[in-house]
Amino acid sequence: MFSGVKARFSALRRILLSGISRFLEPLPRFVTREHLHHAERVLLRHQISAKWDQIHRLEGLRERPSSLLCELCGHESELSAFREFRTHCIFGGGEIVRHQCPACDVIFGSNTMMRLSAEALTEEYEWHYLAFDEGDSTVDEIRAFHGLRPKSHGRYLNWGAGNWSQSLSRLRHEGWDVLGFEPHSSAMPQSGVVTKLEHIEHLSFDGIFSNNLLEHLRHPADDLRQMASLLKPGSLMSHATPCFDYRFEFTRFHFFSSWVDRVKFWHSGQAWKL
Repeated sequence: MFSGVKARFSALRRILLSGISRFLEPLPRFVTREHLHHAERVLLRHQISAKWDQIHRLEGLRERPSSLLCELCGHESELSAFREFRTHCIFGGGEIVRHQCPACDVIFGSNTMMRLSAEALTEEYEWHYLAFDEGDSTVDEIRAFHGLRPKSHGRYLNWGAGNWSQSLSRLRHEGWDVLGFEPHSSAMPQSGVVTKLEHIEHLSFDGIFSNNLLEHLRHPADDLRQMASLLKPGSLMSHATPCFDYRFEFTRFHFFSSWVDRVKFWHSGQAWKL
């Protein structure tokens, strides 16, 4: 095992000699896996920043559109009718430009992230989870779960169960029947969490809950309807997000915010309305 670590460290040394050493702190003579992991993360963060710098340069060559389509309600109007919001991504994504729909008031974007293919978006998450740590959301997820007013005989689904939370293990320890679904396998989901929707499509649930999920959905209406299709009649969903207001705008992975007055949650079988 240590010979493999030495080989990877030698490769890093060659990279450092090629001019990237200024991005790293001096490494010790005798490297450990912790040192190597830290060095790899620093290099990956630099790679993310360099990648997005080139993306923004190419975006600058695109002709500015004359009109814009709201990604939530479908309203289309002249670009000047949409209020513009600019901020900076703290995770290496450079400048983020979002727009506020004049019809439904939701703030959406960036258009660059919206246009990514599913494969490219998956790669964005893969790199992000390798380079950065997520905060522990155990308490918030459990609070969202109890927002369902769960019953002891019910079956429940945690949608978005990455390795940053111990909610599943804690709820199961308390005797609840809870499954987890994490669509991004790069999030290193907890043991027993499924990563493919077809593995749970044949099941029905008494409730679905999530924390910090809605703001990551590029097609929230479609995704929420898909979740609703997994619910038993009369069941509920409970989704916690800080982005009902325009907050946490400093990450390119948040696609929608400021929609508190537009979204209505529903019992299964009822339509959602904007």
